[in-house]
Amino acid sequence: MSKEKLGVYKSLSDLGYSVAKKSDAAKLDGKYAVENIAGFPDSISKENRDEFYEGARQRANELPKYQPVEYCVIDNNYIPVDQLTGDLPKERYIVSVASVFSYSQQQFGAMKNDNPQLYAIVQDLRKRVSKYCSNALDDLRTSARKYLKEQNPETKTRAATLAFIEFLNKEFETMIQRCKTAESRGNDDTADLASLKDSIVAFKAKYKPFN
Repeated sequence: MSKEKLGVYKSLSDLGYSVAKKSDAAKLDGKYAVENIAGFPDSISKENRDEFYEGARQRANELPKYQPVEYCVIDNNYIPVDQLTGDLPKERYIVSVASVFSYSQQQFGAMKNDNPQLYAIVQDLRKRVSKYCSNALDDLRTSARKYLKEQNPETKTRAATLAFIEFLNKEFETMIQRCKTAESRGNDDTADLASLKDSIVAFKAKYKPFN
């Protein structure tokens, strides 16, 4: 295989080493998250999420596709500096990860009407960076779940069983409520609340996960 196809790696051996190293780091990330974020990976508070996103945005700022872009303002139009030649106008605006997230929600909302061109530019970068941060958090959740599974391989099976039992209980509650309604109307001979409750008790006694 050519070096061109391998990209930055000199060989598949180099690739394997890099992937294994990143995998080890991801496990440590998952362990730290589980031990330091209450309720993670199933939940995360707004405060912790905002702090995590702050760090993810710092990383995004280092990547070429999120690098700052300088615009010149010509007749209220925002034109990238690298598209212009000759003397540049004095009015300029730099769009960066830091600048687009410096606006409050109220300021950003007002911009939509006050300066629609700038709003479109700012919104585009905000959306792309927000997606990057969200993906990073999803990756951390995956790492945390892998860590938890390694700590207790039965966790996933137990969680699935519990989830199904919860589903059954909700269905039973719905059935009972609908049966009560049908009985109160008196127009459905098949609605028998006492019999239904007895049947549910019998089902739970027979179905092992309830025991």
